[in-house]
Amino acid sequence: MLLRESSQRAELDADVRIVRNAADDPDGGVPHGAALGRFAEALVTGSPELASARSALCRAVGPGRTAHAAGIVASFDGINRVADATGIRLDAASEARAGDLIETLELTELGRARGR
Repeated sequence: MLLRESSQRAELDADVRIVRNAADDPDGGVPHGAALGRFAEALVTGSPELASARSALCRAVGPGRTAHAAGIVASFDGINRVADATGIRLDAASEARAGDLIETLELTELGRARGR
């Protein structure tokens, strides 16, 4: 929901499906979206592609913004790990607000696979 909200405030037409590599545009309407996505995925998964993804993002947005992106990725990853470890589920109001987003990103099947 944060990507959708922040893109609306920045007056961008972001395609939230970029987080699942399913957007029609590789950048998903987000400046340097493909490079950001590649970097975030490599960082979270510990991929051997991390150095390459980091270098590409640095060339695209500069080292300061790359460091900022790393901090955001780390924050979200930490929040998700805590939520997963404690079994936190969306409350009814949050799930209702995110309903279309959950469907768009096909998260209902993922949740069922994890026993939620």
